[in-house]
This record gives sequence, structure tokens and C-alpha cells, in this order.
Amino acid sequence: MLGQNNMHLAIHEVERFYSIWFPLLYYVNQQRKLVPEFPKVWGNSSVSPEAAMPLRDALWEDDRMRQGFIAENPANLSQDDLALVDSWKHRIVGDFFIFRYLKKFTVFVDDDSPAHGYGVLGLTSPIEAVVGPHLPIYVKAVLLPFEDRIIYDSLLSSYPIYFGSGYRSSLQDAYRDIQERGGIITRLPPETAGNNLESVRASNKKVLTAFQKALGMSGLSPKMVQEHTGNLATFVDDFLLKHTPPIMLLNITRRNIETYLKSQDSKVNLVSLKRFVRFLRDTGRVDWDEVDDLLNYLKRY
Repeated sequence: MLGQNNMHLAIHEVERFYSIWFPLLYYVNQQRKLVPEFPKVWGNSSVSPEAAMPLRDALWEDDRMRQGFIAENPANLSQDDLALVDSWKHRIVGDFFIFRYLKKFTVFVDDDSPAHGYGVLGLTSPIEAVVGPHLPIYVKAVLLPFEDRIIYDSLLSSYPIYFGSGYRSSLQDAYRDIQERGGIITRLPPETAGNNLESVRASNKKVLTAFQKALGMSGLSPKMVQEHTGNLATFVDDFLLKHTPPIMLLNITRRNIETYLKSQDSKVNLVSLKRFVRFLRDTGRVDWDEVDDLLNYLKRY
């Protein structure tokens, strides 16, 4: 809902950010002389995006600017504030789809890496108040760590693009993939969760739930739905989670299946595996070529 405080920084945090941001851009202008003038401190100063943009771009294009500011500390910032500026080496610069407004943050989907989604806070107001309620919106942005959260550097440039139903559907698939592969990133640098057992366990649980739902919608009896889901759960518990490192269902390969089948003394229900692989293919969760190779292997087994 628009205006909830947990969607943007608190007043004292806004003051802290701008008390760093304005001196930093002023420092860049002193070095590069890109605009006629830029205020040294934040206060009653009113600065247009057109004036700030070239300074912002110069700052992020040449990291020596940020490093020089930290070394010289012309604004006499505290060590904590300098440490915050230092953390901005972990910034994410690029094009994003602003995809969804949630209670705690706004979801930015990375255009270069659609499997990555970031939970971003607004500054003085929720991002919805800045870009409007109609999503998705395609923007150029710089995401910054702000302690254990993510903000943007106060400047957003939107592209005038209309998204048809097909593109909206692909974004929805990307968002689903983000949720199933570890969730929204809420801090920078992101915590390494790819091989973490709990992260893999959570991912597999979400995928199994989606598989069970798809089986139910296909017209199978509740008994058969339970049987196929149970067989996949056994595959997960007995093999994928015991592997080093643990394996996500979304990342299974033909070699994984081969190893699993050879390790089983009793006969494995291949129908359950085939149904699951088709589910991955038909829902666009994995590459079609890889899935076809896996299905052909299972048919020949």
C-alpha cells in the first residue's frame, strides 16, 4: 500500500544518505567541472535531476572518484559514513524491470540476469510514488547497499516501453524463477545461498508444491498425485540433499538421474520422474533441449 514507512527509509536515514550524497557529487564536480555549480551540502538546496545525472554517471563510471572521496574525506564524515561509501563498491548498475510493489520493498528484476531480483527501498517516499502504480516499468538505475538493505541512488530513468501480454508473462515466469531459486535479494553484496542446504531445501519445497498442484490440475486422482509427489520427495531427500553440494530440483541433470537410478536397489518409478521432467519443460522452468535429452534417456532406461 502506498505510503507505508517500511517501503522507504526513515527520516534520519534519509538525512544520513543525503548528507553523504551531496558532498560526494560536489566532490565529483570539483574534480570534473561537469555542471556550473552543485551545492556542497544537502539542506534547502533544490537540485534538478538534469544537474545531478552527469555527476552521478561520472561517479559510477570511474571508481577512483569514490575512492578519492573516502581518502580525502572533504566533508569530514564519520568513519561509519565513510564505511557506507566504501560499501558502494558493491553497487548494481543496469537496466531493471520494476515488477511488483510489496509491503517491505519494491521488486526490481535485473534485465541482464533475470534470475536476480532485488528488494529495493525508496528514499523519502515509496518508489510507487516516484514512478507510478502501473507496472511493469523499465528503468535504468543504480542500486546501493544501505547497511543491511538496498536503496537506489536517488535517480531513476524510465524507458517509454509498452509491455504486451507475452512479455508480461515472461516477466511473471522470471519472478517465479527468482522465488524458487533463492528468493529476492535484500542486501548487497548478496549472501551466497546457491549451495546452502537450507536455501536448496526451501527451493525444492516450492518446486514440489508447484508440481503437486500441476498434477492435481491435470485430472489425476488424489492418490496418484500423492504417489508421484512422494516419489519425487524421496528422490530429493535420499539423493539431491545428500549430494555435496546439495542440488536444487531446478538444476538436475542427466548425470544426476543416471547416478540416482544406478544407486537404487529397488525399481524406481520412472513414470514419476518423467512426469516431473515434463512439468519442468512445460512450465518453462528449464531449457527445452536439456529436458528433451533427459526425457529420451528415461524412455530408453
